[in-house]
Amino acid sequence: MAARPACRIRRPGHLALDVPDLPRALDFYARVVNLTRVEEEGGAVYLRSRFEHHCLVLHPAGAAGVRHLGWETYSDDETGALEGMLRRMGIAVREAPPEPGRRGRAFQFQDHLGLWHEVYRGMDRLGVLVPEGPIPPLRLGHFTRMTPDPDAALAFFRSIGFRVSDWLPGRQAFLRCGPEHHGAGFLHFERPLFHHHAYDVGDWNGIKVVLDWMARQDWPVEVGPVRHAGGNNVALYVRDPNAVRVEFFCEMERIEDDEDHDTRRQPLRFDLWQQKPPPPSFRE
Repeated sequence: MAARPACRIRRPGHLALDVPDLPRALDFYARVVNLTRVEEEGGAVYLRSRFEHHCLVLHPAGAAGVRHLGWETYSDDETGALEGMLRRMGIAVREAPPEPGRRGRAFQFQDHLGLWHEVYRGMDRLGVLVPEGPIPPLRLGHFTRMTPDPDAALAFFRSIGFRVSDWLPGRQAFLRCGPEHHGAGFLHFERPLFHHHAYDVGDWNGIKVVLDWMARQDWPVEVGPVRHAGGNNVALYVRDPNAVRVEFFCEMERIEDDEDHDTRRQPLRFDLWQQKPPPPSFRE
């Protein structure tokens, strides 16, 4: 593969969702997922998982959807350099609206599939969080999406600095912005859809605790536990009230090199333990 720009994005920062029934969505993410409400501003509710100000924002809206994906950089200089590069590439860029808890320079860009992304330096660091439920403090790990052309998604995100971790041409692409196997994943489907947002629960015991907690809350587990071929992580999936999928995972593979490994694997099975993959998100 040809050389490409340095990766200026450090990690996934947050997800902003539009929700038609804010109290119902808030109940799910606070009670079932065990995120903690931080504040409300302009009608939107901000929730945290660990030390960061927020990893999830719920915006009241007429229809469910993804408002934007948030990404943290290493510095304001890196944020500015990425913005300049995107403008030179002809990518749609706009000013990021004010957001509580966000630090440093910020902007938004629209990717090749029409989804907006927010890029910024980081979040305010809050005090130690003691969860109200048994689920351990979570860490937002990655986003996975559906697209008719995973190869085009790979090309776009690689052009802005992401590294390729695994790639099954025409079917799947997994890219990273740090050593963890993927911060972004793309699966083949007939049209663009958001597939899931994923939270690291630490280890296998965390997976067990989540499964027990879902049973206590009488919330159905869609599929899992499974072990993915792409990333080798153990995972399970649930859906929120708007059918947005949430993944809980642990033991994600780490890749320390700079694409100096075999990125094409066949097959990239959904589950090495032989379960079938769930369908696309949003009521499919």
